[in-house]
Amino acid sequence: MESKVKTIKIDKAKYSGFLKKAKEFISSMEDDLAKERWNSACLNAIHSAISANDALLACFHGIRSISPKHDDAVRLLISLFKTEEARKNAEHLQELIRRKNLLEYQDKLFSGSDAGTLSKHARRFLEWAQSILP
Repeated sequence: MESKVKTIKIDKAKYSGFLKKAKEFISSMEDDLAKERWNSACLNAIHSAISANDALLACFHGIRSISPKHDDAVRLLISLFKTEEARKNAEHLQELIRRKNLLEYQDKLFSGSDAGTLSKHARRFLEWAQSILP
């Protein structure tokens, strides 16, 4: 499965930059939630999880996905982190990515309920990533 996902090699130390981005996106998400900016909150939740995933892949495997399909990054995570915990947490990432196209490129507006759901997934994914990163 890994060989089917386009990746680039990356210095493992670069993970900290991706983690910093993930934390900044989650912080912006929290601000957006407080101000009831649902669409922005959802997009920041999605970008936080994508950056956290990049941090994991960079830190532990020295790669990141460059596939235009974000689902490939989820598949890469599952194929490289072969634990039940990783599979479970990948579901949070998958749920966020599943909504990315709808939010960014469609005319659908997201609600407070949507923002609450996606923010929960983003927090859980980032918490897991931080728990296993150095």
